[in-house]
Amino acid sequence: MAQFPTIQQPVYPFTTKIKDPSLQSEMENGLVVSRVKFTRMPLTFILKWTALPAVDYAALCDFYRKTVYGGSLVFDWYYPTVPDDPYSGQRFSVRFTGGDISFDLSAPGYYSGTLTIQEV
Repeated sequence: MAQFPTIQQPVYPFTTKIKDPSLQSEMENGLVVSRVKFTRMPLTFILKWTALPAVDYAALCDFYRKTVYGGSLVFDWYYPTVPDDPYSGQRFSVRFTGGDISFDLSAPGYYSGTLTIQEV
């Protein structure tokens, strides 16, 4: 399986989302009924960079375009090592989600942007 490239760590705040597995319906009398729709609750991670060096940006683009073909293939990604964080250093099998990735040339030799990956 492909590995996420070794590039500069994303900046804080570091966003982690847990998918809500429920299905909810509002009845005519105003009550809401709900049930579990999905058996899994995949995690979604939003990674941000404000000053990603050009060499790291090139490695990320190459990985996105030529290794995993956007969101087509699954790859391994390691959560950053953060003291007292329940996911610290954990390996996740993920894929790119959220459509296109977009980065800006924010300063000579540095890029800023955001991308979204989701656990599979």
